[in-house]
Amino acid sequence: MPHDLTFGVLPGGATPQEFLSAAQTAEILGYDSVWVGDHVLWPVFWPSPLTMLAAASAVTERVGLGTGILLAALRRPAPLAKETATLQWMSGGRFRLGVGAGGEYPKEFEAAGVPVGQRGAYLDDTLEALTALWSGESVSLHNRQIDVEGATLDLVPEPRIPIWVGGRAPAAQRRAARYGDAWMPFVITPERFAEGWVNVRGHAEALGRDADAIVPAVQLWAQFDDDLAEALPTIAARIESTYRVPFERFERFTVYGDADMWVSRLSEFIDAGVRHINIVFAGGDRLMQLTRVATDVIPRLQAAHGARP
Repeated sequence: MPHDLTFGVLPGGATPQEFLSAAQTAEILGYDSVWVGDHVLWPVFWPSPLTMLAAASAVTERVGLGTGILLAALRRPAPLAKETATLQWMSGGRFRLGVGAGGEYPKEFEAAGVPVGQRGAYLDDTLEALTALWSGESVSLHNRQIDVEGATLDLVPEPRIPIWVGGRAPAAQRRAARYGDAWMPFVITPERFAEGWVNVRGHAEALGRDADAIVPAVQLWAQFDDDLAEALPTIAARIESTYRVPFERFERFTVYGDADMWVSRLSEFIDAGVRHINIVFAGGDRLMQLTRVATDVIPRLQAAHGARP
């Protein structure tokens, strides 16, 4: 099925009040969804995404809520199935589970007892268990993440929780084809996205799935400012502190600057096949950026590319 052009946001926030205010603002401004990233152990402050989204569900009514992305292999499937089903219930069916293999910080996996070199296989086993448990049927399953006979989850999520699969590697593309309602890589160029999307579709069709039912999405580091002299150092500082690499090596994965620069850059991803864009603000005044992107960027993109292809 064709997909509308939609936009989500990872607004962040230094306090609970800032995050919740940003979630409410995103809803008022018409964003499709609000997302929260995940790390269990990380050198800097990083709250739990499921807890944050549960709070956001109580102060919003329409906007979608998603993990962008959850390191699901670090959690046991049974409690994760219950927590996500509860969030779907609390939010009135607005939750989307974005998942990825991660691996940037091996200590997270060591602490969870997951071999970092096998994190993809553990994630696949987690997804197998989640989809089985969410069905509400009796589950007998034996893999790396769960060993159970005749278990039933008492809270069946309605509607079924969509799975948005992150990652750009071939294994992630195969995972998206098998389990995904969307493929949403991070740190990717338009050219590589286009190549990967062809692969995802091919894998899905080989599995007998309708490839058109999978949403082609992307998540991008971003900074909006009319003054390029302000936007560039802000996003560069965030990237360099997060990834410990010079910004010049990362710049091709980002969008920054004024409205014209945003429209030009995001159009490259849309032309590559993207139909949903998640915006990760690097810093600065996030409420201002939420507003300016909603008023000065998104309408122009939707006018040019928003009709269902």
